[in-house]
Amino acid sequence: MDVTIVLALVAMIGMGINGFGNKLGAAQGVYAPPFLLIINIMYCVAALVLHAVQKQTFTISSKMIGLALLVGLCGSISYVSMFTAFKLGGEGSILFPIRGLSVVVAVVLSILFFKEPVTLNRLLGLTLGASAILILSR
Repeated sequence: MDVTIVLALVAMIGMGINGFGNKLGAAQGVYAPPFLLIINIMYCVAALVLHAVQKQTFTISSKMIGLALLVGLCGSISYVSMFTAFKLGGEGSILFPIRGLSVVVAVVLSILFFKEPVTLNRLLGLTLGASAILILSR
């Protein structure tokens, strides 16, 4: 199997557990700011370990900073939004599929910015995937 597919499957499982952990934390009455801070400490540790393993020069450019801040802001808003939805009693079986529609946003942006080809199979896949997610969230 292609290593990129294996890595995507690992990411899928990790993000699934991450999402469930957020629901579990909210169900247990965890206060979001310190929970988010601790999660991000783990991200920092993972980044430092990855850097140590890869043994590359640690460089930061202004272009990277701008993109990282934008991605971090979007991720933080989505994280806090989902956590708050769970705290307000939202059901994971409804909220997770809705959040799953983020794949549509990522695919559309990839097509627009990276000029990835729009094929009939991709359009069909997006339509079926989005339809399945909408049905699942009802």
